[in-house]
Amino acid sequence: MIKKFETIGATVAFLVTSALPAFAVGPDEQASCMGQEAAAISPPGSSEEFPDGMPGLVAFIDTIPVPPGEVYSTIAKLHEGSHEACDEVLE
Repeated sequence: MIKKFETIGATVAFLVTSALPAFAVGPDEQASCMGQEAAAISPPGSSEEFPDGMPGLVAFIDTIPVPPGEVYSTIAKLHEGSHEACDEVLE
């Protein structure tokens, strides 16, 4: 009986804490430029650069006459330390 209450208590605690809003911070300086960009434009509607968020970035990359995998690979290999620095390198 006590074990049942412990299980119920743990379940309730998990559900309550998982329902709290996540206070996101930017990615670590060591994150790749792909991670920096994804964090900067997510969630959709939070960035003027790509108002549609990651789906907007994917749509943009699909218009470039280079295989998308090459684009993602190139961006992911860059580790410039910030979103702004990544944008400068990629311009």
